[in-house]
Amino acid sequence: MSEPSLSRRPLAPDPDPRLLEALSGLDAQADFAVVQRTRRAVMASAHQMRSMKSRRRRQAGIALLAFVALAVLLTPAIWSVADDLFSGEHFQDMPTMTMSFIVTLFSAIFAALIVHLKSRAARDGEES
Repeated sequence: MSEPSLSRRPLAPDPDPRLLEALSGLDAQADFAVVQRTRRAVMASAHQMRSMKSRRRRQAGIALLAFVALAVLLTPAIWSVADDLFSGEHFQDMPTMTMSFIVTLFSAIFAALIVHLKSRAARDGEES
């Protein structure tokens, strides 16, 4: 059997020496530029993560402060309503209805605050 003849291509012209250096890892300037770009990207990402974490902590603190303030403000009203109801007054009496209205109003304000903070957090997340 005869072996197929191997067709030989003519040799390519001399390759670019800079290309050979870059492929072999000897081009320090190109490596340094890549390292700097990567470092800048990582630092920017880390800064963004830190700012998002501090923003989440601040929003959680504001929500906790609002909840504690609501509890402190509503405790006397709730105590008064409970005392009136247990002492024999009816729910349709004026003091009980007034305190119930106050409790409902403050609860609605607190719910609106929570919704506002959640929507603001969603908007801030989309922008960054």
